[in-house]
Order: sequence, then C-alpha cells, then structure tokens
Amino acid sequence: MLADLVKAGKLPPVDQRLPKEPFIVGPGELVGEKYLQPKIGKYGGVMRLAQEGPGGDPHIFIGSNEGVLWAPAAFDYAKGIKGNVVKSWEVNAEGTVYTFKMREGLKWSDGQPVTTADVKFAYEDVLLNDKITPIFPTYLRVGMSAAGAPGVIKVADDFTFSIAFEKPYGSFPAQIAIAGWRGYGGIIKPAHWLKQFHIKYTKQEELAPKLKAASIPEDQWQNLFNAKQMTEWMWNITNQNGIDHPSLVAWLIKKVEGGVFTFERNPYYFKVDSEGNQLPYIDGLRSEVVQDKETLTTRALLGEFDYLGERSSLKKLPLMKEKEATGAIKVFIPRMHRLPIAFMLNLTNIDPTWRKVTGDVRFRRALSLAINRAEILKLFYLQQFAKLPSRSSNSEYSVDKANALLDEMGMKKGADGFRTAPDGKPFSILFEVQDASEDFVPMSELMAEYWKKVGINTTAKKIDGALLGNRHNANELQASAGWPHETIWSSAGWDDYLMGSYWGRLWQQWYLSQGKQGEEPPKEVKDLLDAHMKFMSAKVGTPESKAALEAILKNHRDNVWMYVVVEDSFYPTFVTKRIQNVPVGQTEELGITIMYSMEQWYIEG
Repeated sequence: MLADLVKAGKLPPVDQRLPKEPFIVGPGELVGEKYLQPKIGKYGGVMRLAQEGPGGDPHIFIGSNEGVLWAPAAFDYAKGIKGNVVKSWEVNAEGTVYTFKMREGLKWSDGQPVTTADVKFAYEDVLLNDKITPIFPTYLRVGMSAAGAPGVIKVADDFTFSIAFEKPYGSFPAQIAIAGWRGYGGIIKPAHWLKQFHIKYTKQEELAPKLKAASIPEDQWQNLFNAKQMTEWMWNITNQNGIDHPSLVAWLIKKVEGGVFTFERNPYYFKVDSEGNQLPYIDGLRSEVVQDKETLTTRALLGEFDYLGERSSLKKLPLMKEKEATGAIKVFIPRMHRLPIAFMLNLTNIDPTWRKVTGDVRFRRALSLAINRAEILKLFYLQQFAKLPSRSSNSEYSVDKANALLDEMGMKKGADGFRTAPDGKPFSILFEVQDASEDFVPMSELMAEYWKKVGINTTAKKIDGALLGNRHNANELQASAGWPHETIWSSAGWDDYLMGSYWGRLWQQWYLSQGKQGEEPPKEVKDLLDAHMKFMSAKVGTPESKAALEAILKNHRDNVWMYVVVEDSFYPTFVTKRIQNVPVGQTEELGITIMYSMEQWYIEG
C-alpha cells in the first residue's frame, strides 16, 4: 500500500519517514521469547475485528497504544525499561530527576517532526492550564499520589527534556511505560495541530466557527480543545474523535460509517522488525459494531472476524477446539491480566445501620469465610484455569466459623432465617452488578446464596453499566463487583487496591481532594494509603518496593476490603488461521501483552 504511494510521489521513501534510530522489534521485545519466536512478516491485508457499541474497540486501543517507555514483553522490568516513543532515559542518583532523549527524525502521522516543542506545549499550555486540566494528573505527582507534589518539566534542547520531582519517585518509569495503559499523549502532543484549538494561539473570532460547529458555547473553548486532544488515556485513537489528529500509533482511524470503523497504516510509524522492515505489516483494520457478545462470538466462530479478544468464556472452549480441529482458527489460552471478578461492599454508604455492620471487620471476615471458592473454581474455571486466592485475599471456607463471628457480633436470626443488625434492625445486602462478562451475574447470584446460608439476606440485581457508574459516584451502592488488576499490582501500574473500586467512595473523595470533600477514612485505610505512597515511590522490584507491596496485600487480607474468589485465571480466545505471529495453546503470557504486540502480526494467504 505505502510502496504505491511512494512510486506515485505522494509519500517520501521509507528511510525519510523513519527516525534516525527506530525502535527495533526483535524476539522477546513484545511477547516473551519462550512463548513466541516471531517471523518476519508480509505486508498487506485488512484484519477484521468487532466491537460492542459505537464508542471504540478496546482491542485496537491496546493493540495501537504506545507508551513513552516500554519494558520487554510489557512487564519484564528485570530486563530493563527502555525508550519507546522516546529513544532513551536516565535518572539521577537521588531518583528525583528523569531525563529523556527523543528520537531524532521521529514524525507525526502527518509528516511533521516530533520535538521537545511538543513536550513544552503539553506541559505549559495544557497540563498547567487549569481550564484544560483542572486537576494535575496523579501519575505526574510524587508517588503516584494525590498528596504528592507535581513534577516539573523542563526542555533542554530540541530533543532533550527532563521531569523533576521533589522526592524520589522510583516507579515513574513504569507509570509511563505500561501502567494504566498510559500512552504518550499526556506529555507529548502535536503542538502544530492542537494550537488551532487553543485560545493562546488562535483568536476568539477564528475559534468561533469551530465552537459553533461543535455546539460549544463561545466562552468554553477548553471543551473544544479537550474534545480534540489526546491525554495519556488515548481512547480517541479508536474512534471518530481521532480522525485527522496527528499520531504516533501503528494504525490511524480514517472513517466511521454504517457501524464500521476503518483504520489505515501510519506511514511514519517509528518501529521496524529485526531486518529493518517498517512496521506494522497489516495495511488496515476494520472494526464492525456488534451489539452483544453472543452474536460477536458466533460470527467470529463462523470466520467473519479475525480475532475474538477477551470477550469469550471457558464455556465456549469446546466449540473453539472443534473449530480449531478444522484448521479454520488457532486457539490460545493466555493468562488474564486482572481478576476475573471481585466483590465489594461500599463501606461508606450513608445508612447508619449499614455502616455499623459492614464497618466491623468480623462481619467482612464472616462473609469471606462463607464463600465456597473451591466450588467456584470447579463450576466456573473447570478446576484448571484459575487457582484459589492467596495474595490479597484468604480462601478458607468455613460456614461454622462464619456463623460464629456473626453470632459474636450479636446479629441474631429472625423467624425468616435472616439475621438482623446488632441493634435489632433489619439488615440486607443488594448486589448491583453490570453484565460485564458472562460470569458477573451468575457468580453474583451464587455469592448471594452463599451469604444467605449464614443468615445474611442478599439479593443480586443486574444493572446497566452507566447507571452503576452514576450510583457509585453518588455513593448510593451497597455492593457491587469489578475486576481489579490484582494480577499485575506488582508492576506498580494500577492502584485499584485503593478505595475507588466500589468499597469506599467517600474515603476516595477525601483522598483525591486532600480532605476538602468526602469523609476522613479510618486508620486502616490511612495505613493502606501510606503503603501505596511507599510502593509507588520505590523502584519496582527493589526490597523497599516488595515490602510496601506486601504491606498493601496484608492490609487487604486483614481488612477484607474485597472478596477475591480466584486469582491467576486464564481465558480462551482465537485468531483465524491467516493471522500470524500469535502464540498458540495455553500460555502463561498475559493476554494483554499479546494484544500489545499487534504491530508484528501479519496476514498469510
């Protein structure tokens, strides 16, 4: 595709499109060598994908995303975090100042050069502009903490910049490599393009027609800017908001029409294979909107889509294996990067009876003891595709011990068999869960049955995801379920062990606002926040980092902030036979890592 454009004089030759020192994708760079030995690919073809709803495809988001830095196979920090969008980095002896060298010759997808002018614009005109950025990003604060001082970005020359912190921030390289799926967009922005939407560089009368076309009031130019820019959460690379936005990712969104999202290769992409061939190999992506998971999976099994992704469950594995036997697809069963499900009580719900009961750790421990995790492992994970939890949750099952703790609290059973609160008032739990995966609702219903067996009146209710979010934000939930990234907490990239994960909304507000909103948490939560700051401030993998992580995990085990039912789960998925450079079979490699390697996939036949 690109060669034809070069011949026609519409595109410079490849050596003029690549940086002087491109990122070389060799074996073990994107996927662990023990799981895949990538082959030199072939150019061409369109990969057919599907997405649920019109907002964008999460698999394209991950497959195209680019961090400022990168670690081999995404999480192999022991081999060293290296430059990705930037060429290299170093840190001073105190661990407070990080210096970055950019790739000379790196270009945006429109052919314009990438320099520190794009970093300066991102910092001075976006991050420090309180209209555009009312809250300075947590990952750019010491210790990835709302309490940490903001980092200061300085430009030295066209290709060198630094970020200085008041105190050591050892996990910062992880924060701008893979953590939180954080892309380069937070600190490197196409200034030449975005200035047309910024009041500092474009007069109000020139902005007026753009604001009118977007139905934005004239005095709210920042809303137009935010609609056009990409932050570190680079979701716009997946949808119509990213059309025409200069980018550094492998595929560019070009068109959204009739429920089909069309992407084309970025001719200025900065990566090459081990023989110097510019990546990606695949010319284009086509993602079709499909309204439900069942239809999506069925059509994928019929060969209409090339990659299923995370959307299936183990129930579909026999069907996949049958299809694989025909040679039509290749099944792989990677490890999930997050917990498949975890249950949480909202400990800051305003009901005083609820607060008294759920605030007693004996109650939370009793509910954990009432969960038959071994049965869940058998029913939902076929005994072999997950294991009982041991890191952030205990897995002991004892109805007798659960009842003893509830009796000790003074929660007496009534004639209906359900327990009252210690003060004699009725007590019940309402689980409100979205249908986020095939297991969310049925497992929530099973959880309700476990807790009913020890006398806790529990009901599970399916709820729309948007409504769930609204009720969570309003602190109206009693209980819900999510999928914390506990599997990769050790990477220092996710802080969903903190209160935001459904279990303490008012405490989260207090933390994020530094005491201006919400409610001050108890000592046990403050201990967790202290451990978080120590963990994020330390360099990942050091004794200090490991000790802080263990303090976080122990705090969870002791206080039962979440109900983890299994850990280290696997899920089945597949690609069609024509997609190459993907591991096959069951693999300890994380599925998300395989997804991140999409630029080295290619189409055969």
